[in-house]
Amino acid sequence: MTAGNTINALQPSINGREHDAQIFKLLVASVKDYAIFMLDPTGHIVTWNVGAQRAKGYTADEIIGQHFSVFYTNDAKLRDHPQKELDIAKAKGRYEEEGWRVRKDGTLFWANVVITTLHDKGELIGFAKVTRDLTERKNAEITREKAFQELALVNEELQHLTRVISHELQGPTMRITSYSRLLAARYRGKLGADADEFLAHITTGATLTVKLVDDLWTYARVTQADQRHSQVGTGNLLLEAKGELRSLTETSAAQVIVESPDNFPTLYANKEQLLYVFRELITNAIKHNNGTDSPQIKISAKPERDGWTFIFQDNGPGVDKFCAHQVFALYQKVDGQPDQSGTGIGLPICKKIIETQHKGKIGYESSEGKGATFYVWLPDATG
Repeated sequence: MTAGNTINALQPSINGREHDAQIFKLLVASVKDYAIFMLDPTGHIVTWNVGAQRAKGYTADEIIGQHFSVFYTNDAKLRDHPQKELDIAKAKGRYEEEGWRVRKDGTLFWANVVITTLHDKGELIGFAKVTRDLTERKNAEITREKAFQELALVNEELQHLTRVISHELQGPTMRITSYSRLLAARYRGKLGADADEFLAHITTGATLTVKLVDDLWTYARVTQADQRHSQVGTGNLLLEAKGELRSLTETSAAQVIVESPDNFPTLYANKEQLLYVFRELITNAIKHNNGTDSPQIKISAKPERDGWTFIFQDNGPGVDKFCAHQVFALYQKVDGQPDQSGTGIGLPICKKIIETQHKGKIGYESSEGKGATFYVWLPDATG
């Protein structure tokens, strides 16, 4: 039972018959979990129960006659908060709050307080005050909030470290890639077949490392709060992503079909980030095609649930349902796919961009041998 329910349940007894009043008095006196006492119209204490002594530390002889502001912090007294509580109770018949209160020994406890006016024949005769000690719950909340703050600080530091490391690695990895390609071009066929193979492995590894560093840098930046949004024409943006991937589509003989791009919506979004998502979803579909058929990706959009759903459907091999949960996991690659040049960060970046920065949703459906479909839902926000 809450403190308010206690007051409501006991109020009728005060104005009842003498027998009921005596029962009420005995009941209140015996309650241990609630401090229940009465104040006169000026706020001075006129009754006291066992629960009040237990919560606040005063005996009845010590506290009766004192003003109830003795239970308040100095700051609350300076703000005249106790009197304001009584004034609100007079105006509305009831006042309730939670806040810090002071025990006899000076220690603080977190209290739920309900003050209810008492009337006799329309005249205010005082107040009933019920206080419950909720310090244990409050301390748990403080501990939990502190843990969240510490976790947020650690996460922020890790993101900063990730940004710094990925930024500092960009230069060295680019140089390794450049020089390995120069070595391969200059000495191919001159040092023997083994050397050619070794240089090819070095070049491939260096190229993947550069991509990994770039993706790590992007992933770290996605969580930053200062991402600028503007009105973005998604149809034109998809055509832009398709154009940027022309070399890949021509090499793989892939078909990227954007259905009715003029009918695609204009949405409030971060253009650079949304372009990354579109480009990554197209690239992912092409690279994970089974290699036997020409890759085909159909992209469409439809209004849905106060927003728009973008559908990326491919004719690839699909993913077994037991592996589907790995699709958006960081550094996870789905087993059995022929392409191993990915970093395992691209789709997790897409998920962060859509869900963290754009308050949208990204999902995936697939069955082995029947292709895959990615769904991206974005709210129809105007900014």
